[in-house]
Amino acid sequence: MLNFLKSRKCKIVLWVLALLIGLMLYAVFVGGYTISSIGIFKTIAAPFQRASSAISQRVEYGLDLYRKAEDYYEENRALREEINALHTELADYEATKEELERLQAFIGIKEKHEDYSMTAPFDVTGYLTNDPFCGFTIDGGSDDGISLYDPVVSDMGLVGVITELGVHTATVTTILSPELSVSAGTRASGERGVLTGSVSMALNGRCKLQYLNKNTNLKKDRVILTTGENGLFPAGYVIGYVKEVAMDDTGLTAYAAVEPASDMKNLSLVVVITDFSGKAENSDVQQ
Repeated sequence: MLNFLKSRKCKIVLWVLALLIGLMLYAVFVGGYTISSIGIFKTIAAPFQRASSAISQRVEYGLDLYRKAEDYYEENRALREEINALHTELADYEATKEELERLQAFIGIKEKHEDYSMTAPFDVTGYLTNDPFCGFTIDGGSDDGISLYDPVVSDMGLVGVITELGVHTATVTTILSPELSVSAGTRASGERGVLTGSVSMALNGRCKLQYLNKNTNLKKDRVILTTGENGLFPAGYVIGYVKEVAMDDTGLTAYAAVEPASDMKNLSLVVVITDFSGKAENSDVQQ
């Protein structure tokens, strides 16, 4: 830049500008013209006027944006808050709708089994650590009318029994556990056996209906129900579905791999059946 100012070109430019300014002043004072009436100056000034106008407009636009920036920010913040509130309301609506559907299913159980005395639905508060049989706790206890060995069900089927009881909490052992045996069978063929769990079966989310006749007619997807024989569970409640039929190692009886109707790993609401027709007093969970 300093080199340009010292150069010959810069001196020529300054000389031309000085000459033009001199001619302009001469025309104004001697000829009575105004600067705007002189054609050559109009021609020379036109690009500068257009550029000045464009710059002025851009500056004005920028200033306007700056003045309104805070208003835009507040408006956007309000819109974001409104959108977040709508998303929250939608999520709450979906959760409420799902819970109502489940509650309606439990009401359907009561309507179908009028002899049942049932608690209100309880939340599953957590699964037992390192339990392959999916044992869990609920937020209901003795103060809610629950007793040891009361059956626990979901809206889909039998889940298990109460095996530990507190005032406001209880622990449930599921039908996947070998600690629990259930008299079960199928209504279609009248075949019966004993449903129990094992580690190998539980790994696949199944339990075992054993002591079946070696010539059993059980087929895949046949519904397995409680028989109510030992008084621990009500009769005719859905347990699950046959997925495989095979012979025991002895070759004397057959067994069926049964997949519970309830998803044992993803339970959220359960109901405890506190009384039912045919219930035995002081039932032992090992029966």
